[in-house]
Amino acid sequence: MSRKFLFCLTLMLICGLNVGNAAVELGFMYLGDDGPFTAPALEFAKETYNTTQLTKNDLKSATFKRFAVVWWHEGDTDPGALSNAEIDAFLDYAESGGAVLLTGWAIRYATPMGFEDVDARQFGPEVDDGQNVGITVLQETLDHKLVDGLENIDGGIPKLGDRIQVNSTGFPLSGDYHNKIWKNFITVANAWGPPASDWGDTIAAFGYWKAGNGKVFNMNWRLPNYHENNKDIDQLEQLTENVINWLASESAYLDVSSHGKLPIVWGELKNQR
Repeated sequence: MSRKFLFCLTLMLICGLNVGNAAVELGFMYLGDDGPFTAPALEFAKETYNTTQLTKNDLKSATFKRFAVVWWHEGDTDPGALSNAEIDAFLDYAESGGAVLLTGWAIRYATPMGFEDVDARQFGPEVDDGQNVGITVLQETLDHKLVDGLENIDGGIPKLGDRIQVNSTGFPLSGDYHNKIWKNFITVANAWGPPASDWGDTIAAFGYWKAGNGKVFNMNWRLPNYHENNKDIDQLEQLTENVINWLASESAYLDVSSHGKLPIVWGELKNQR
């Protein structure tokens, strides 16, 4: 191993891997309609990251490995089943160290990917139901810095047990594993409302599944509402940004090149320890 690689790896392992938005190559995909619950999510992704929009023809493991994170959001319509080869592309990417974010009805694919043995409950879309919803902070939420830059419902810095509102009304086409029918999900924050009560981890709304060396993160239920009606959109976008940045820092496919120098990804550096 070269001294240059040793120096970079040691520095990153000691100081931690700082992920800036500009460094994150994000693949964003939807296979259904780009309606009012989906189009704003893509717009946010393009404004925040170096984002490439993926199509059904891009559902290949080699394509996914160009990105630190693949974000799949379906907010308006059900795009239908995937082929076994397309499911395997996601699994190969994740299991080899990649990071997938599922929002909206993209949650339905967690079951055919093999993370759960039951089907997710489907509901929505609903433009305006007047319900405030959000997450309740756990220690894991703080440890992964997922609430940095957010405010609790009292306008303060979030602490353990605090509630954070991310949606003021309505919800996209979405789903959950209601009533603890999930078996393998790792909860990172609890969900609350409606009404303003704590659902705990009964709906598997915010957290991830382990997939080999990678992760498949699920932010669903009523949370991922990027519709213009959502008055808490700034909070939701900050939460999404925090999740993507954390996933990118964990991804084997994070590009850690510096201005064209040392062209390498994070997974390759880790493998040279």
